[in-house]
Amino acid sequence: MGRSLALASALLTLATLGGALPVPVPGAGSVKKATSCTSSSISWGPCSDPFSSNLTCATYTVPLDWSNPENETIELGIVRLEARDKSKRIGNLFVNPGGPGGQATSTVNSLAGAGVLDPEILDRFDIIGLDPRGVGISTPVQCDPAAYNKRVAYFPKTQDQYDELVAYNKALGESCRAKTGRLIDFVDTISAVKDHEAVRKALGGEKINLLGLSYGTQLFSQYAELYPDNIRSIVLDGNLQHSQSESSNLLTESTTYERTLKEFFSWCANATKEECPLSGQDVQAKYLSVLAKATASPIPAPGCDDKTCRSDLTEEDLRFSLQGALISTSAWPSLAQSLLEADAGNATLISQGQPLVTGDAYEDSSLLAGTAIACQDWDHASTSLADVQEKATLGANFSPLTRGACQSYKIQTSCIGWPAPLSNPPRPIKYTGKTTILQAQSTIDPSTSYAWALGLHAELGDDKSVLLVRNGSGHTSYLRGGETTAAINAYLLNLTLPKPGTVLNS
Repeated sequence: MGRSLALASALLTLATLGGALPVPVPGAGSVKKATSCTSSSISWGPCSDPFSSNLTCATYTVPLDWSNPENETIELGIVRLEARDKSKRIGNLFVNPGGPGGQATSTVNSLAGAGVLDPEILDRFDIIGLDPRGVGISTPVQCDPAAYNKRVAYFPKTQDQYDELVAYNKALGESCRAKTGRLIDFVDTISAVKDHEAVRKALGGEKINLLGLSYGTQLFSQYAELYPDNIRSIVLDGNLQHSQSESSNLLTESTTYERTLKEFFSWCANATKEECPLSGQDVQAKYLSVLAKATASPIPAPGCDDKTCRSDLTEEDLRFSLQGALISTSAWPSLAQSLLEADAGNATLISQGQPLVTGDAYEDSSLLAGTAIACQDWDHASTSLADVQEKATLGANFSPLTRGACQSYKIQTSCIGWPAPLSNPPRPIKYTGKTTILQAQSTIDPSTSYAWALGLHAELGDDKSVLLVRNGSGHTSYLRGGETTAAINAYLLNLTLPKPGTVLNS
């Protein structure tokens, strides 16, 4: 999905800034009692390792609960890549990589490397990576690694397996509450939206520029709904539609995953041997062979030690893992190699694609906060084995190769019994701003379906958004280069929009 309330301005002024010292060890923050306001602006300082030396960092204090801002507070961690040409600077460009749970700080750290972004983007924007609450160097969601790493069946076949799944969810959630505190109840996307607005104001109040990838499209479309007049430009790349029913989400996501998997099979079979190690073979048959072997008995993964990744691979692991492996077409050769090795009895490469929690608060937050955020944002109404099995039947009928395994399915089953409330339930976006939103969407995306992009476009309206289509495979488009990237850059730099109906091939 890798992967909806306006706020009085008086509340925003309560947000405060920590000192401009090197950022502490990621994940060191905690929920604190509110203190008096000390600053309404942000001061930047050097970053600690492992961030690039050309970044600056800051921490910023905001209310834990925006409806009760005089109670506890949390810290937001921020990195900045400064515009190189101050005389031509446009403003701040906030980037969110998706997830939920993806670290924006890590993404901007990667973007700081040479050759990743267009030089004019680097010249004219301060690029901002604000880790959402619960994530990265913001006050993180922390949980018991052993509770998270326990293996359970997400496709239960018996009452005992279903009961074990629910008990697992409850135990994990309570461990998160014990280690994280009340933050576990306030990591919904609306709270993150309000955090972004607080930081925008603290950075001087300029109109904001937003680049949201995957889940970032939900975060920033909900920002657009709440703060429609505060936006200069907004790009939604790899679109989530946060308004559909559980069954609709399962059908939409599982079928786009399966469509992309079939595209991978075709690409690999017709590629050269140098491009794909399964060239000339029946790649679908190879996948089914691995699936059959994992169903008969978990396939060993000797390169994993059950600390960073699991030491064997079940058929359920396989069906979930390949969705992530399809996200970037540049990784498709490695996916083919992993199937080749798994079929020969070594599933290490596939198992490494499903990392475990290790106790590193920064890295773990992508997994732990991802669950906590999703459970506050997405419906998960199943209350019985029959409910879950009906969803499995839906997947088996419409996506027979993967049998419905996808991020939406895992959210809906992982959140049964979760202790925090569903506080940001799905509903259509209502956008009233004057800035036209640019949506970008590939046609063959393993995570966010073209159908969601069309649905969100209809919610926004033809007069409020333009949908730019990339005719190709992979999840999101901006960081791939090519025509789509150039069109997005033209919009960010000059507010030049592509014509409605534009379809590009790269």
